[in-house]
Amino acid sequence: MTDIRDLVLTADRELFTEHDLSTLDRNFSADYVEHSPLVADGKDGLRALVIGAGDGLRHDVARVLVDEEKGLVALHGAYPGLDPDTVYVGFDIYRVADGKIVEHWDGLVEQTPPNASGRTQLDGPTEVDPTADSEASRAFVETAWTRFLQGQDYASAGEFTRADDRFAQHSGDIADGVQNMVDFLEQLKADGSALTYDTMHRSVADGDFVLTYSEGSIAGERHFFCELWRIEDGAWVELWDAIGPVAPDDQLAHPHGAFASTAD
Repeated sequence: MTDIRDLVLTADRELFTEHDLSTLDRNFSADYVEHSPLVADGKDGLRALVIGAGDGLRHDVARVLVDEEKGLVALHGAYPGLDPDTVYVGFDIYRVADGKIVEHWDGLVEQTPPNASGRTQLDGPTEVDPTADSEASRAFVETAWTRFLQGQDYASAGEFTRADDRFAQHSGDIADGVQNMVDFLEQLKADGSALTYDTMHRSVADGDFVLTYSEGSIAGERHFFCELWRIEDGAWVELWDAIGPVAPDDQLAHPHGAFASTAD
């Protein structure tokens, strides 16, 4: 049986940090599908991206989530060298089948300074709790996502978070604490710029971590939403995210769509 964690980590390291293009033939399927708006479809798109970025490109991975049930591996990290002027931070999701990487999505944003609580987009706990029930974590997050985020029922936050308001926030715009998150979302809603969640396309659950990958809009502009939640004692206790606009021509440039999946 293929160890999908090792497969993805090896392929990711060889391609983006060591620039070993032979990994594309060894670890990616012949009909590999690329959904990233940064890359043309197929293995040739990845080859062109790495060659074009040059020697400075690397991928610094902070977290790895493995969802064996769905054949998904999610990476959370930074890409120095992808752009000469900007470090990109965010999430990659790989789907593995028959011992090969067959599909990839990402959600990357520019690196920002620490937030008001001094937290960065990548710091905090990195190790998954292997004793936590992945499916219970997924069910909890998907229920909370549906009501709190998609339903914009921000008053329900207390049902999904700790009574002592302990909540570590890694978003660059929000300080720690559940109430700060609620106040931020309520203000956006009042300003006509609410985060409107239409569809959750996939979730990656591993122990006490769950990554949700969604699409929707902000002030009428189409956006992707990547949110990584850490669960503790049946409550949200920590959040990392990457939220950004989806260019109008992405659907044309990528016939499979930025969110579509041949597995869905």
